[in-house]
Amino acid sequence: MLPAKIHPTAIVDASAKIGSNVVIGPYAIIGKNTTIGDNTNIGPFCVVENTIMGKDNELIASAFIGVKPQDLSYDGVESMVVMGNGNKVREGVTIHRSTSLEHPTKIGDHCLFMANAHVAHDCILGNRIILVNSAGIAGHVVVSDGAILSGMVAVHQFVRIGKLAMASGLSGLPLDLPPFCRASGGRAKLVGLNTVGLRRAGFTRESIKAIKDAYRVLFLSKHTLKEGLELLKKSNPTPEVQEMIDFCENSKRGLIGARKKTHGAVEDDNED
Repeated sequence: MLPAKIHPTAIVDASAKIGSNVVIGPYAIIGKNTTIGDNTNIGPFCVVENTIMGKDNELIASAFIGVKPQDLSYDGVESMVVMGNGNKVREGVTIHRSTSLEHPTKIGDHCLFMANAHVAHDCILGNRIILVNSAGIAGHVVVSDGAILSGMVAVHQFVRIGKLAMASGLSGLPLDLPPFCRASGGRAKLVGLNTVGLRRAGFTRESIKAIKDAYRVLFLSKHTLKEGLELLKKSNPTPEVQEMIDFCENSKRGLIGARKKTHGAVEDDNED
């Protein structure tokens, strides 16, 4: 067990629980109701409060984690952020605690939050998610494993982002983005699949083909969404296609529509 290294200018609340080999940099503030896991590095001018943080996390500088939400209905309860392990939080990132005691803002493992990214209250993020510079997600958003939100993406409150989905830079997401899909545009439309991401995640050619075929049925055919879902359910769907079916059927806000292709093609890369 190695002791924490706390800079003399840092302020650490007496109630905070600091793990082994933690580094807390100059002028950082560790507030009440906070646990910092082993081998975590808190950089200069960071503020962390009302947060349970796992091990091996890195906060570069001037990040604000667990501060109160930007919600006019918030009544001051000591709500929380719960963060997993191995996350990298770059300078100027803000992650706000929830509006209720029962449901904390949640961050999984091995996520990357680039400079000035924002995660609002009551969000739930999975693992290996990337928020690129100045991407912002509003309250109650759910982001699934492996999703990528590119620079300056804006996500409306209560939207869901599916597994390994990707939003191109400057996109606005007012509706749910299905798994494995790629969206682009100010009022974003589906523009194909995140095929590069699927390959990097180890998906086989057969799996990717099944996802492409399902995409065509759901978003590029003449069938209604309901008809397309029924056709897919009768087709002995693969696990990945079943995930797309389940996501679409459970959508409450509605789904982002597709930018139609002249010949019904599905884009194979991550270029617009």
